[in-house]
Amino acid sequence: MTTANSNRAPSRSSFIGFRFLTAALIIGAAIVGAIGFAGSYDALKELAEKKGFGSFSYYLPVGVDAGIIVLLGLDLWLTKMRIPMPLMRQSAWILTGATIYFNASAGIPDPTAVNPYPSLWDDPVAVAMHSVLPLLFVATVEAARHAVRRLAHLAADNSMDKVRTIRWFLDPLRTYGLWRRMHLWEITSYAKALMREKERLVYLYRLRARYGSRRKAPVEVVLPLRLADYGEPLPAPPLTEREEADQAEAEAREAEREARARQDRAELAAQEERRREAEREDREARDAAEREAREAEREAAREAHEWGMARLAAETEARLREAREAASLKAEALEREARVEAERHAREEARRREEAQAKVDEMKRREAARTASQPNQEQPRTTGSALADLRPASAWRGSRPAPPKDGRTLSREALKAQREDAELHAASLILANARPTAKEFGSFYSQRETWGGDRLREASKRLDRDAEFRDQAEKLGLEQMLTSSATHNTP
Repeated sequence: MTTANSNRAPSRSSFIGFRFLTAALIIGAAIVGAIGFAGSYDALKELAEKKGFGSFSYYLPVGVDAGIIVLLGLDLWLTKMRIPMPLMRQSAWILTGATIYFNASAGIPDPTAVNPYPSLWDDPVAVAMHSVLPLLFVATVEAARHAVRRLAHLAADNSMDKVRTIRWFLDPLRTYGLWRRMHLWEITSYAKALMREKERLVYLYRLRARYGSRRKAPVEVVLPLRLADYGEPLPAPPLTEREEADQAEAEAREAEREARARQDRAELAAQEERRREAEREDREARDAAEREAREAEREAAREAHEWGMARLAAETEARLREAREAASLKAEALEREARVEAERHAREEARRREEAQAKVDEMKRREAARTASQPNQEQPRTTGSALADLRPASAWRGSRPAPPKDGRTLSREALKAQREDAELHAASLILANARPTAKEFGSFYSQRETWGGDRLREASKRLDRDAEFRDQAEKLGLEQMLTSSATHNTP
């Protein structure tokens, strides 16, 4: 129960209590050190005044007592920097002795006629009282130095355990040997030294039991015992003849048992190998049977697949034949419809051309009659006039905006309407055999030559592929011719 409690982690309450105890000790040590410093200061100041130091008597106590702290601090700092200087601590001890002696001297009574040369022993109580306060200050400073040295890991824990006093009385000779080996070979642990001493004695008694005495034992057996005096660990102690015989018998039994175990393992391995061989043969037979079955299944599946593919090929061939026949019939029907449509279109085109030619002839006849009736009137106008006459009447009217005159750009809808009117106008001119140049046509619409060429080419393409557009162009040409004739006949 005690071991369990000692290994248990400290509780939070005990940790807090330890912290409070540490704080109280630090505060108490500071108070005691301050009291000791104050008492030492007064005693040394009075003694310095008696000795004729004058105004320097105020600084002498500070120099002596503060010097102790400074020298101890220098000793710690140099040790931390791995450049220790023992003189610092020795000087601090000299100052410590000096301040104690100075404070004790302050307790010497004044010289009288009876005792003109007083000494420290004349008033020991006063001397002791004056010595207590500096001792308190020095003890506090030394305790603080020791704590700082240990906490900063500047002092190695080389302290050596003490040998129990009772052992000196019970076995002084062997205890002396134990103490001697501890100090010779720096064995700081008393328990470790006892363990080595026990091993040495056991080795020695077994050696005597085996060989009778150390002199009769072989050198290699006595040598470890000699080396143990120099701190070397001992090997296993020698055995007696009976122990050697027992050990040999035990080793023989162990070897026999090991041989039997190896034989049993060999038999088990052979049985396991035979069992694995049988299992392997059985597995190979099953695998062969399964492979034959799978091969038969694959052969049957392949035959079924071939039969199915042959049937599918026959059905596909039949469907393809039917599809080719249907496509041939459909192609013939489409060809007939195309021929009929082409013949109809040709007839319609011939009819439109005849009607247009008739209209043109009628217009020429009327124009010739008008010219004959009015021989003194002006001659036919130029290409620019023809362009103006054959311009669509709907151009720039209604919902289609007129071309801007202030140089601004037309909208997208207005440009599209302008292109449509220009292509219809160009188609009517082409049908009337009055095709203008690209430059003339573009300048007529206040556009560039490329724009006029694009409109003329687009009108030619649409005349070839768009019958409705062609009809509109022919109708526009006839309307413009009629309008022109009426204008010319007007007086």
